[in-house]
Amino acid sequence: MQRCILLLILAAGLVNCSQDRRQNRSYLDIHRDALVVDLHSDAVLRLMRGADFGRRDTTGHMDIPRLREGGIDLQVMACWLSTDTPLEECRPHVDSMIDSLDAQLNRYPDQVELCRTAAEAERIIENDKIAIFLGIENGVAIANDLDNLQHFYDRGVRYLTLTHTASSDWCISSADTAPAFHGLTDFGREVVRKMNELGMIVDISHASPEAVEEVLKITTDPIVASHSCVHALCPHDRNLTDDQIRAVAADGGVIGINFFTAYLSAEWGRVSDSLWAAREPQFDSVRELYADDRDRLREARREIRRTIQNELEAVPVDVGTVVDHIDYITRLVGPDYVCFGSDFDGVYALPSGLGDCSMVPNITQELVARGYSEEDTRKILGENFMRVFRQVCDN
Repeated sequence: MQRCILLLILAAGLVNCSQDRRQNRSYLDIHRDALVVDLHSDAVLRLMRGADFGRRDTTGHMDIPRLREGGIDLQVMACWLSTDTPLEECRPHVDSMIDSLDAQLNRYPDQVELCRTAAEAERIIENDKIAIFLGIENGVAIANDLDNLQHFYDRGVRYLTLTHTASSDWCISSADTAPAFHGLTDFGREVVRKMNELGMIVDISHASPEAVEEVLKITTDPIVASHSCVHALCPHDRNLTDDQIRAVAADGGVIGINFFTAYLSAEWGRVSDSLWAAREPQFDSVRELYADDRDRLREARREIRRTIQNELEAVPVDVGTVVDHIDYITRLVGPDYVCFGSDFDGVYALPSGLGDCSMVPNITQELVARGYSEEDTRKILGENFMRVFRQVCDN
């Protein structure tokens, strides 16, 4: 009898020790074991200009070595194009971006591989490679032709951001102050239905509130806001209101918090606008002074920008500011509907502590410091998006 009691005490002690070890795991252990996803990067733009994805760079925000250092397992690479791109050039332009990415994937097959489903992503990650998810930023890419949507799906694209900072023929941008129609046209609604049919994720970042409302009426699948922040914390047109956050969550979707400081901090945006406006005469002056010397003009402009950026460092925006936005969504709808979409290589200002993708573990450190459980931390780092990825693209 005494022996049985002793064994029970020892067993209870082992359980408690195991629980303590789990509770006391460092943020690096948690980050290393979690599946980490970044829902938006514009690094393809650098690849188009000849960057070597396999070499650790001193410019830009992302390459394979820094993705490894940051513990990122799945990276969304977005092919961006401007809304004013002539329609006949849209598909060829995006094809050339995909070709540039494919060339890097073929160059480093032991490091990176394209994933088209969540199951493929998990296999790639299990093989100690980084899964690359292909997206397109701006629906103008399909040039008003659903056949082009099929074409890009066949090339491996698995999300489409419906619009960008200017409205297209069929989707209104959040930046549009005089929209020509309500959210989506009939063709825009066809695009959403076709994406549902194909198994392509609808991305509503950059879309107007009316367009988001229309998408949510139509879609039969969860949607994402791949790189947007919280309007209540920073009232920028690119950010989501409480009602929009609730609607995306009710639909089972996810919101990727953007790292661009102008979307994170209203104060930073106000000071930035003021500084740029104050320097406008300097830009005009150097434009006139170096009208015949493009190199001198470029360097003079760069110097003015450096001065502005140095002055902006006085406005504190850091990893904690990013997690403030995560906190807000978690308190509003729970921890199942938020992740992050850095916008690395697509923005010119980032929070301190998040200067490139190698610093992503700092988010995990902040989450743990704020008392997030390991389960919820893992959801935010990647499991929430993988749920949507699996539901939309694996069936």
